[in-house]
Amino acid sequence: MRLRLWTIGAMVVGIGAVVYGGEGFGLVPRCVAVESAVMTGGGCHREWPRGMEGRLSAIRRRPYDVLRYELFVDWVWMLSQEGTRPEDRVFRGVNRITVRIDSPEVRQLSFDAAAMVVDSVTVNGMSVEASQPQGDSIIVWLPFAASAGDTLTVQIAYTSGTTRNLGLYLYPKGAFVGVGPGGDSVFVEERIAYTMSEPEDARYWMPCNDAPHDKAIAEITVAVPEGFIVASNGWLDTVITVPGTLPGVERVLLYRWRDTVPIATYLMVIHASRYAHFRDEYRRSDGSRVPLWYYVWARDVESPDTTGRRYNARYAFRDVPEMMRAYESFFGPYPFVKYGMAAVQPFAYGGMEHQTMTTVNRSWLRGWAELGIAHELAHHWLGDLVSCATWKDIWLNEGGATWSEALWLEWRRGIGAYQERMEQARSEYLRQYPRVMQLPLYAPPRELIFFYATTYAKAAWVYHMMRRMVGDSLFFPALRAYFQHYRYGAAETEDLLSVLQREIPNPPVSWRTFFDQWVYSAGHPIVEIYPTVSSLGDGRYWVRCLVRQVQTGDMVPEVFVMPWKLRFRNLSGNGAEWEFVSTEREQVVEGMLSFLPTSVELNREDVLCEYSVFPVSVALEGLGDVGLRILPEPASGGAVVEFEVVREGEVEIEVVTLTGACVKVHRSFMVKGIYRLPLSLERLGAAAGVYGVRLKVDGRVVAAKVFQWKP
Repeated sequence: MRLRLWTIGAMVVGIGAVVYGGEGFGLVPRCVAVESAVMTGGGCHREWPRGMEGRLSAIRRRPYDVLRYELFVDWVWMLSQEGTRPEDRVFRGVNRITVRIDSPEVRQLSFDAAAMVVDSVTVNGMSVEASQPQGDSIIVWLPFAASAGDTLTVQIAYTSGTTRNLGLYLYPKGAFVGVGPGGDSVFVEERIAYTMSEPEDARYWMPCNDAPHDKAIAEITVAVPEGFIVASNGWLDTVITVPGTLPGVERVLLYRWRDTVPIATYLMVIHASRYAHFRDEYRRSDGSRVPLWYYVWARDVESPDTTGRRYNARYAFRDVPEMMRAYESFFGPYPFVKYGMAAVQPFAYGGMEHQTMTTVNRSWLRGWAELGIAHELAHHWLGDLVSCATWKDIWLNEGGATWSEALWLEWRRGIGAYQERMEQARSEYLRQYPRVMQLPLYAPPRELIFFYATTYAKAAWVYHMMRRMVGDSLFFPALRAYFQHYRYGAAETEDLLSVLQREIPNPPVSWRTFFDQWVYSAGHPIVEIYPTVSSLGDGRYWVRCLVRQVQTGDMVPEVFVMPWKLRFRNLSGNGAEWEFVSTEREQVVEGMLSFLPTSVELNREDVLCEYSVFPVSVALEGLGDVGLRILPEPASGGAVVEFEVVREGEVEIEVVTLTGACVKVHRSFMVKGIYRLPLSLERLGAAAGVYGVRLKVDGRVVAAKVFQWKP
């Protein structure tokens, strides 16, 4: 590869030409030809502002940090009833919350609590007053002024009074759910209660600091009637049987689950139903193991059906050990004491990455949800090990897990499967155009934080583009460093940026610029390419490509500064690839090729973009410049020839094949001016291929172009 540096004003730009022997990222170059390229630029250069550098954290902190939740909930009454009326949903609970004060002279503490009545509150064992001024929070009045560094234990006894499925979900046995893909009517197999808290619904089933940044150790104890099984976070510590006190409930089971590492409230979960429990395990090459615990209804465990017509949990979960092996290769060791899944129905979502105990829609047990299962497992690194610190940063979680679906496919089926999933994500994003041109990844409107096109699909492409830009050998170690630095904690967008700046200090595009344009701004580049080829003789051609970014929008960068590749091909299969970094709204990339290119492509597999290439134009040496251009015209089934007549006379337009056969001729007397003539090749029965256009004035050829036409 040869590299030339041109200075444009005060800017130094380098461009190399690389020829690759296949598609995909990181392939070893195959030597077809060695070309050179240089770049010139025009237009107004806009340097993207360093607007977010040094900004304040978006975390809204209370004057304390929660260290531990010790939660007890009594679901015996709720599960022993048959209906779902408000009176059937009542349960009592006690949450013992240990906090460390981090502000001076604190006299009251506020906790999130909705749809509940406070029965009593103590602080360090002393009864205190509490109030619920707005109905969704509790203010606890301290018996003394607490100082920074003090540790307090606040115990809140409460009665839950939820009247609808929000935070806590309750369904009766036998409720009709719908019709399955096999034509089978689907009913709720057993009475079921479960929690679903993301983003801030934990407050509907327990008092807490319901913010993702404030992680704490959690212990959850649940009382249920005998016959019910409880699944929750962490490790199952004890199951104790005690006598029942309600009519018809002879015995009560107390399930105590302990999480061994900090957890965010939105990741805490309780599932309770008449479950069947089965186990698997992931075995590492060093002999260590990760337990895999699954909770589903009994009829869903042993089904032999693998067609998707019936539920089959063992078949649906069969790939989890290999998925874990794949993600450990990318992200490092699985960071929790176990992994589990509990199936629920009905469920408004596909899955939810509750820490160590993912909730999945029962429909996934039909065996068609491979990528959904992979997505939720990946969250245990990208979302659970390191959680988004605020909901403004949710793209870190969902983009990472969506990108990880492609990583699993790459591990299982190769790089082509990875790229196919990313292309699907591209389509899912572009399908919402032009709406996506107004929504940044960071801090989307609250009602759109789970808008798939941006929070999932575009965010997945941001991870993908970072990987492509610096390569696997740099990106994955940097990502593992990020996991290690914020392990069992929470991170904001700027935290990931800071780690990347430290671990990979010299990327092709600065991390600040990358984040400012892809995360803090909206949209994507829309690129137009205008190639022109001039013959230099001896089989050499000078190729000049005008590369123009035309995207618009209030929050859309005028210029996306990105590394790009222009790929040139001819009919014989010869090819070359030029690399450049876009820095201008309009810029020219030019260089020499040893073949006549008939097509130009942009590396859209590396950058989330839209692009179009105008037909390759050839300006023969020694001919006059009359502005001859060939523009695509889908409506006419062909193209439009645009040219300027600089002096009046007889003008002739010829369309010929590469072998010289004439396809169409247009002759007329023309005066000075600019003309546009349609070429309706489809009506002439012309075949797809490369055609030439010759412009003659008074019998003399003054310009010629070639273009590729597809009917």
